[in-house]
Amino acid sequence: MKVLIVEDDFISRNYLHDLVKYSGYDCKTAKNAADGFDMYLNYRPDVIVCNIVMPGISGLEFLQKIRAIDRNTIIIMITSVCSERLAVDALRLGANDYLRKPVQDNDLIPALKRAGSHIELDDENSQKYGVIDSGKIIMKFDTDINAPRLIVDRLMEEIAPDYFEDDARANIEIGLSELVTNAIEHGNLDITFEEKSEMLKNFTLEDLYSKRMKNKKLADRKVTVEYSFSPSKCEWTITDEGNGFDPSAIPDPSSPENIECLNGRGIFFSKRLFDSVEYIGKGNIVRAVKMCQKSVC
Repeated sequence: MKVLIVEDDFISRNYLHDLVKYSGYDCKTAKNAADGFDMYLNYRPDVIVCNIVMPGISGLEFLQKIRAIDRNTIIIMITSVCSERLAVDALRLGANDYLRKPVQDNDLIPALKRAGSHIELDDENSQKYGVIDSGKIIMKFDTDINAPRLIVDRLMEEIAPDYFEDDARANIEIGLSELVTNAIEHGNLDITFEEKSEMLKNFTLEDLYSKRMKNKKLADRKVTVEYSFSPSKCEWTITDEGNGFDPSAIPDPSSPENIECLNGRGIFFSKRLFDSVEYIGKGNIVRAVKMCQKSVC
């Protein structure tokens, strides 16, 4: 996967470059948006990580310029305390995600894995489903903190290639990743938003995962995904075996006062990436719908 870093601060730019390279990705950097656009045309990255506030052409202007010609490249914006309100504007202009300075490895690398996973779709396997017009598939998965990527890859194989353009497929994949991760972390493993936030700050999230997985009652829980499709829409119903929650109690992360809060980001992003997202019953069932957009529809 190819990653382009657009950052005017020399130290931050080098730090991000080294972090991405050491994580096994190909990476190039640009010191401003003008150079970043030229680099984009020549390099054609899969993912762009761009600072919002830069001298000259701003990150938002750069984002608009890219989105005018390319809806497929995943764009992750970097915001600071002074530019938190601009993060909401970036999402509305087509950014796929944002990170808050100072960017840590446990923020950036998971974001890159989520954002870039669409390039690993198995086209050969997905093609075999192209002749199926409609149907329903029910799949059940074990609770495993490393499973969301594998689960989402499996779900993406079932989507007929003629149903969505590439950018929509990428958004579906990111959205499903958020919903499946929530089902495992906050559902089956009973990890609260507050616990996860605290563990991320202390770099002890892996310890919490390990502790919860040692609880056989939690580890034996399953995630069930019911996928139904037709020429007009695709629908995913994801059910965990947790205690549920009240979605209305989660603060709106699009509000400026909550922009740096982790709570509700998965819900917020999934609602942006699907045509509708509905939480059912006690909150441990979520239904996401995406209307088809290609000629088959």
